[in-house]
Amino acid sequence: MKQIFDYIQSFTVIGLVIAGIGGVAYNMFKENGWLVTILGGVWSAQVQHPAIAIPVTIAVVVVGKLWFDYNRATGHTSKLPDVLIYVVMGAGVYFIWQFFSSAF
Repeated sequence: MKQIFDYIQSFTVIGLVIAGIGGVAYNMFKENGWLVTILGGVWSAQVQHPAIAIPVTIAVVVVGKLWFDYNRATGHTSKLPDVLIYVVMGAGVYFIWQFFSSAF
């Protein structure tokens, strides 16, 4: 009985992750999707305010690299992968709900 429960739980997790990734990918790459909106906003910010946008972009890259290198060098374990899976599963639930609520 426990094995059946484990299989059902595994298939549910995989299904929600696939639905979450698929929903995000669809909304990211569709016409006038999130990618176009984000890149358009970044481009307009850099064109309108280059004196601020360029150093901020460089600072974000440098701080991200320092943080990644520090965590790797010190051997810190992170809960971030678990949180990421839960967020993607939540997105899967949301996109499945949106699909069925708009279909019926």
